[in-house]
Amino acid sequence: MVTAQAKLIEPKSHLWTVGEYDQLAELGFFDGKRVELIEGEVIEMSEMGRPHVIALNRTADLLESVFKQDWFVQTQSPVQLSKRSAPEPDIAVIQGAMEDYLADHPTTAGLIVEISDKTLLYDRTVKASLYAKEGIQDYWVLNVKKHQLEIFRRPIPDSDARHGFSYADQHIVIEGERVSPLIKPEAEIAVTEMLPPPNYR
Repeated sequence: MVTAQAKLIEPKSHLWTVGEYDQLAELGFFDGKRVELIEGEVIEMSEMGRPHVIALNRTADLLESVFKQDWFVQTQSPVQLSKRSAPEPDIAVIQGAMEDYLADHPTTAGLIVEISDKTLLYDRTVKASLYAKEGIQDYWVLNVKKHQLEIFRRPIPDSDARHGFSYADQHIVIEGERVSPLIKPEAEIAVTEMLPPPNYR
């Protein structure tokens, strides 16, 4: 006979730390896979199509032209936001110089950009909630399919969000319009120049 106490016992999943995750990567566990660590879970990322690749490179080039001093731009590399989260955003603008991070991953970013086509809902919800929780003030989702940039700002607690936080300010910037990063408000970036040319859409 199964007792009531036995019924309550459930198997526990192991939540990885960034250190454990890095050790697994060094041992080759993730060779050939695009993965990132989100709140202790190893998440496999979808493959990138050509529009994603082109938008990623165009946006990175634009941001590198804007942030020539005091900041650097890294692409698809870890940002260790907590003990159990090291996402690899498509683009992160990091304060300082790349040489400042020879031993450890950056732990925050002044701006994070995700290039989104197949993962739009995930980037708007799960990723947005994570970045809000970890205090990222300026989060952009480049919506390749709708040819627009979705801006997320002002993190706030939100019990309905995946990680307990969301962004109070959300707005859309369309093709033909410009956007200024919070960390460099004098700069103006044309959304059209971030997107793939029409023949790649």
